Amino acid sequence: MTTVGEAVTSLEQSLLIAREAELEIFRNWLLDSGSLEVLNLSGPPGVGKTTLLQAFAREAEKLGRRIAAVDGHSFGATPLSLVTALSADHSSDIQELITELNRERSVVLLDTFEELEHLTGFLQQQLLPYLNTSVRIVIAGRRPLVLSWHRADGWPKIVRLLPVEGFSVTESHSYLARRGLGDKLIDQVVTATGGNPLALSLAADIVLQFGVRDFAASSHWRLAARSLVSRLLSEAAPDPALVSALEACSVVRVFDEATLSAITHEPDVDAAFDRLCHLSVIKPCPHGLMLHDYVRAIIAQDLLWRRPLHHQTLRRRALDHFRERLRTSSAEDRTWLIAEWFFLWSNALIQETFFGSDGVDNVNVDPGVDVDAAQLRDLYLAEMVGIASDEDVRLLGDVLTYPGTRLRVAREKDGRPMGFSTVVPVCTESIGILERHPVHGKLLERFYVNARRETLPKTADAATAQYLLHVVAASDPGGAVRRPLLRDLAGIFGLGGTYLCTTRDALFDQLMEVCGFEALTSSEEGGDDRPATGWVLDLTRRGFEGWIESIIEGRPTRAVPNPVRLESELQGALVHWNDPDWLATNCSILASAAPIGERPNIVRRAIEEALSRVRTEGSMGTEQACRALELAYMKKRANHKEAMCSLAVSRATFYRLCKRGIHTLAGELLTSWRSASPAG
Repeated sequence: MTTVGEAVTSLEQSLLIAREAELEIFRNWLLDSGSLEVLNLSGPPGVGKTTLLQAFAREAEKLGRRIAAVDGHSFGATPLSLVTALSADHSSDIQELITELNRERSVVLLDTFEELEHLTGFLQQQLLPYLNTSVRIVIAGRRPLVLSWHRADGWPKIVRLLPVEGFSVTESHSYLARRGLGDKLIDQVVTATGGNPLALSLAADIVLQFGVRDFAASSHWRLAARSLVSRLLSEAAPDPALVSALEACSVVRVFDEATLSAITHEPDVDAAFDRLCHLSVIKPCPHGLMLHDYVRAIIAQDLLWRRPLHHQTLRRRALDHFRERLRTSSAEDRTWLIAEWFFLWSNALIQETFFGSDGVDNVNVDPGVDVDAAQLRDLYLAEMVGIASDEDVRLLGDVLTYPGTRLRVAREKDGRPMGFSTVVPVCTESIGILERHPVHGKLLERFYVNARRETLPKTADAATAQYLLHVVAASDPGGAVRRPLLRDLAGIFGLGGTYLCTTRDALFDQLMEVCGFEALTSSEEGGDDRPATGWVLDLTRRGFEGWIESIIEGRPTRAVPNPVRLESELQGALVHWNDPDWLATNCSILASAAPIGERPNIVRRAIEEALSRVRTEGSMGTEQACRALELAYMKKRANHKEAMCSLAVSRATFYRLCKRGIHTLAGELLTSWRSASPAG
């Protein structure tokens, strides 16, 4: 019969997500008795170091190894108390402890080492040198040991660093599903916690214990998050100014001294920036520093809840800073600065597709210089297996050999290509390459009427229009390759010209819509078997700044959707009028980028307001069509048969009225959106 202890251990193992790589490293290291390495787990608070140490202990116990474990929080942190805590008999004699550990071939686990750093000298001089190599040492703390074991002798050289990261979106979903949460709550919890394992565990407890149905509005989570933030910022707690600096940094993704100064309104931040460099919640990046993603999300949301006006002020300062900096930036800096503008856009789709946390640190995006075109072709075919047409493959070959193509390649740290993007400047040199493709040719034909075509520049250097062609990331289910490619691609908008693009999946359709692109062609016109929509964004009059600021501030130049898609979505919304779950997840046009919980009311209100406008301006026939829609779909207990009787019309006439009503509503919505959108 299974014991309670065995059941608890089994449960803990089932909930251990995304740590198999670390466990495999530990197993191999444990068996390598000749190794001198000290294994060092490091990472910010709440990332799961203690949980991983417990898993290490279970693995070692399976092999019959004795565990000697201490936590820096749990004893007096003196040499004597450390010896006593490690001893099986609680002896304070260090020679007895050394004999015991060597005899038992023990595995020593030291947790929360930031509380024990002052014992470094004792460990290096009186304990560790006398242990056999068969005794294995694991030390876990917020900072890597190499930062505290900075002596010039050999100690830092035997440390094997094992950083512990937060969960990716996929891993977070897996953990919460194992805890028993439903899909809707999982999405809300993942957004709120940012992949922080401790926050995920705490949030799951709150949902299950308090029966929470709307996590975003949960008062229990707000209080728990406040406590969690205090723990995350405990390193900076003695310095209120440093805590304020950390809160300010949570509204941006990347910051350097200039950004920190602009956001905090402090002219001299040299000392604060230096102190930030030494915190475990901070990590370096190519353009400065950044909070760990799974730390930033919680701090920022807590700040927004406690001090919304201050959060808004910090965000506005960041926007102003990046705007001014962009105006004088080099071409090299422009790309990452524009990506930071996108980060300040709170749109959920943009945040997930551009800035999710699925391992983006392992991928670098660079210009495709001296790249093997055959490798890129293989990546493309791997992603498009069974989908790519002969025209698609031929176009890729032409684009990769065209000298004017903007090619960016995503590479692993070992230099191996993992994906790529291409942009072709539209000019007389390149337009023939694009026009030979049936789908891209149709968009160019629609956009470039005769008068416009005559103004095309001859070469890529003089082009003011860019055709966004490929974003290829093969074997990338979590988006770790696609996200840095998209962030890099965002830099192209800084040119302020015209952008054309053809999309063939729902995600990129949504991206085009929220970014204010206008649909010009559809799959019915494209001459291709697969769904395709042609889009255009013209910034020649409005400019990049006006466009990006309007969409970030929630007053976007709304994309005018494809009329066929709009009518289809309208019909679906009417059919599911009384089904809020359906309306929340299937109305990307009518609800735009609104939060999921608000979408049903937004969809219904948009239809009701359009219906009212149509009636005010329409004919008697229009009124009858509107009445048919109300009776057929918009009542709590809509019934088509009763609606026909009420209108005194035949079945055929009734459905003609409904079709006319939907077509009229779609036309009214399109007109309204066009008139509400500023020029550009």
